[in-house]
Amino acid sequence: MSVIPFTLRNELIASLQSIESETGTVFLGLAETLPALVKEMNKSLERSEATLGCMSDADGSGCTDDLDVGALVRDTRAVMDGGSQEFRKLSNGYTTLFTDLQENIGTLETIAASIATIKLDSEDMEIVSLNAMTVALKAGTAGRAFSYITEELKRLATRTIALSEQISGRGSELISSFRDFESTLQEARSFQSQLFDNFQSRIGQSFDEFQLAVETTLAGLQELRERSVDLKKPINGMMEAIQLQDLIRQSIDHIILALEAIKPEEELQDDETLLDELSFLRSIPELAAALIDDVANQIDESVNTFLQLTNDAESRLEALERDRTEFINGRIHLHNGRDVDLEEVFETAALLMNDLLRDLEANITNKASLVERSTTITTNVEQLEEQFKQFDTLVTRFHNVDIASRIEVAKQETLRQMGTSSEQMTRLTAQIERDVDESLSTTRAFIASTDAIVARYREQYKHEAAFVSRFTKDLKEAHDALTEGRVRVTETVAGFSLFTEGFYRVFSSNTENGHRLSQLADSIRGLKAELTAMEEAIEDRYNQTLADRGIKEWEISSDRLKEIIERFTIFAHKKHAGDIAGFEVNDGVEAGDITLF
Repeated sequence: MSVIPFTLRNELIASLQSIESETGTVFLGLAETLPALVKEMNKSLERSEATLGCMSDADGSGCTDDLDVGALVRDTRAVMDGGSQEFRKLSNGYTTLFTDLQENIGTLETIAASIATIKLDSEDMEIVSLNAMTVALKAGTAGRAFSYITEELKRLATRTIALSEQISGRGSELISSFRDFESTLQEARSFQSQLFDNFQSRIGQSFDEFQLAVETTLAGLQELRERSVDLKKPINGMMEAIQLQDLIRQSIDHIILALEAIKPEEELQDDETLLDELSFLRSIPELAAALIDDVANQIDESVNTFLQLTNDAESRLEALERDRTEFINGRIHLHNGRDVDLEEVFETAALLMNDLLRDLEANITNKASLVERSTTITTNVEQLEEQFKQFDTLVTRFHNVDIASRIEVAKQETLRQMGTSSEQMTRLTAQIERDVDESLSTTRAFIASTDAIVARYREQYKHEAAFVSRFTKDLKEAHDALTEGRVRVTETVAGFSLFTEGFYRVFSSNTENGHRLSQLADSIRGLKAELTAMEEAIEDRYNQTLADRGIKEWEISSDRLKEIIERFTIFAHKKHAGDIAGFEVNDGVEAGDITLF
């Protein structure tokens, strides 16, 4: 004989309580991890924003770890621009110096022409002395004294020719030295001009590209970061999707409340009481099954929404991480159409700075050698002046010989035919004196001008050497900063993450809780099979009792079901239960609202 399934009722209640407990545990886990997820998300967004803000900060004020790419580019560029302006000034100074040097070389050539004239006059004087010596020899004893004069004249002319040749040779050496100095200075100017052009073109272009690459990198990372902000929407939606804990708990309590109304059959006193109980119990499995469906559907709805949002967030995370990895490991596409690597442009800028340092050293070495040459030129010019002073002694001797020759001609009748030669001697002596005076005056002016040019060059070299020393120091510091910055920036970019490890850990935990909640919905649906078995057992006992009494139906006289239903805290459940029991339910609170009892 079938009996009321009281044992099954207890098993169902125990299962429901277990499911309710586990559901509470899951929701408690979600209640802890979801706020933690939001917290980690906000922490991640703040961290990525701080990193990007630091790297792109215009004045470095937002940087807390000295990683300021904007300042790095700006400071390095400032060193370059400052050096470029100074090189322009130095280049202009050398241009003026070069022009003055060319003019001085022209003066030296004028001196060389004067020396050639002195030499020609001396050669004419030598010819005049030979003619006078011939006349003196013809005069015999009367011309003996005059022959000494002509011999002296010849010796003076020969010494003047030799001195002219020496000075001419010295002048040629000076011209050659000046030409060599001019050529070397021109090479230095060309080298410096190329260095300046290098500043203006290669280095400028490199740093433009360097800055553009950094800005493009930052813009790409910023775009990824902005996309990561969009993850807030599904995560906040996940928070809303799990706000069903109380509703699910109340629904399970309603099922347990209904099941607890089942009493063991031995507590029933007679057939009428049994039929009342069985009529009442016939509605319990159907009511419990309906509530189970409602609970399971609520869980499904919550879980589906939660997992859909989770999958959405997960897809976004995967896409962001994929794009982040591709962006960091890929080449940067610049607005100028070139594809570059961030570390590559750092390296190019650093190499150009190394080349510049090397060229600066070579340039200043060339200028130093020119200082040494200028010293040699000054010494040679001073020696030229000393040689010119020897002309003064010779010119004085020429005057003395000229006077002696005129006296002797006046004394000796036989020598008067030498008048022409004497006049030529006087004229050539005066001509040599004028040429020597002009050459000496020009030489002294040349010496003064040369001294001024050499002094200016040395002063400019001194100024340039000081500038190069400062600039090299600044450039090396900028180069070191750039090298260190390259390592730190590339490491920062390579290690740039949109979310913290804690975020991924909490996110994974939330996903697991979502799947556990889904499994609970399956578990609670599985109880419907036991309810069916209970319903069949109650129905069999009810039909058997009717048969024993010889009746076909029984009208329940108890309000127990109504009393149980009135204790439900969810109006939708009351209404559904009322429909099953066949009575009207007064309007109450909406589904999900809590009624205290």
